[in-house]
Formats: sequence, structure tokens, C-alpha cells
Amino acid sequence: MNTVSIIGLGWLGLPLAHHLKTQGWEVSGTKRTALAVQQIQEEGIDCIQLDLSLSYIPSEILNSQRMIINIPPSRSEDNYIEGIKRLVSLGILQNLEHVIFISSTSVFPNTQGIFDEESPTEITSPTTQKLVEVEQWLLTLDIHCDILRLGGLIGKNRHPIHYLAGKSNLSGANQPVNLVHLNDCIRAIQLLLETPQKQRIYHLCSPLHPTRSEYYGEIAKQFQLTPPHFLPDNQPMKRIIAANKICQQLGFDYQYADIFKI
Repeated sequence: MNTVSIIGLGWLGLPLAHHLKTQGWEVSGTKRTALAVQQIQEEGIDCIQLDLSLSYIPSEILNSQRMIINIPPSRSEDNYIEGIKRLVSLGILQNLEHVIFISSTSVFPNTQGIFDEESPTEITSPTTQKLVEVEQWLLTLDIHCDILRLGGLIGKNRHPIHYLAGKSNLSGANQPVNLVHLNDCIRAIQLLLETPQKQRIYHLCSPLHPTRSEYYGEIAKQFQLTPPHFLPDNQPMKRIIAANKICQQLGFDYQYADIFKI
């Protein structure tokens, strides 16, 4: 049976685990606290406590052939890079063959232009520095490795409109949104698991890039919320994420290409 460990059973990792189980995968995953581990186990997912800031790596999480690393760095966490290197290196000593690292399109500057997988990254914060360093290190390994850079995650139970609704004097009215639906993330990760190759970088983001004002105004109506109010914006449109490489190379199709339809 194909085995996979999901490092980080959060808003993306947990539904991914449930989906892969339905597809016949033997799935295990991690959470940082004992209470969270217990809650996940009650959902029928094999879960192990793991804190990457500590040197101890439970041996149970190293038994899988494939590993999905789905833990974003924080500004205050100093051991993020070392923790991932230690985890993957120990996995390779066992039987790890394939790593998928969930990264972010925030590795690109918020400047005017279209950014694809060949565009140079730019370190603009401690968080992006950690992401870029992990990406670069993983791509040097002699195993199958995928870097999957996600746009902003949305879904029925997670959407920026819940934070923006009713707010006023917001900036960036004419700036494009770069969003991707949870279900498309799950489908893309499954596709990568099923088509291992050496080193690949893919973006995942809806091909539709309306302005913030247009998009959040319409979505507020759908959620029956008070639309946010944006200040006039004469700035040119900035970062647009191009994410059709995975479609061209692997035949992936976005179920939620139209992000107005959640």
C-alpha cells in the first residue's frame, strides 16, 4: 500500500488526509500538541505529536514513502529550516522517496508583473527567507521533490471576506487577487503524489485575477455581508501569479477556476 505522512494536519492537511484515505492511501500526520493529536485521532486519522522546533523526531513519522510538508514558518520560530532538514534527512535514511513542500507565492515581491515558476524569488521578510531556503535545499536532494507554491487559500469555511466585511478606507482597490480553492489544492497534491518525478516547481492559483474591490464586493453579496469600502486607487496593478504550468505538464484542471463561484 502507498504510504504518506502529512506534516501539519491543519485547514489544508486534515481534509487532504481524509481525501487520500478514501483513495486507498495509508495516511499518517502530525500536530504540535497532545490535545490536537487526540482530536485528530478521534476523526480516524493516525496522528503523531511533532514539534519541529525540538530535536526529537518520532520514528513513526519516518516510515512513509512520501511526505507532504505543510507547516508554514512563523516570524518567531528560529528552528524552522533546521527542523525540516532534520526531518527529511532522517526520512531519507528510512525509505522516504518523495517530498512535497507546500510553499507560498509570497516568495515573490508585490511589484508589477506576472510571476511564473521561472521568475526569481525575492526575500522580503523573515518568513519568505525561510521558505526560499527550504525550497532551495529540497531541490538539491536526490529524491523526488515537488515545491507547490499556493496562492491565498479559500473555501466555504475560510475566506478573507469574513475579515474584510464592513471595513472602510481599505487600500489596494485595483490590486489583483491571487487565490486558490481548497479542493483544487487537494486534487493537485494527489496528482503530484501519483506522478513522481525528480525536481519540480508548480504554482497553484486561479487563472482569474479580478481587482480586490471588484472581487470582495461581489463575494460580500454572496455571503450576505456588508461589502468592504476601498479608497480610490490609482496605482498600477501589481503581482499576478501565473499557474498554468501544472495544467500544461500534468493535465491538471482547476475545478474552481472561477473564484466567484465558491
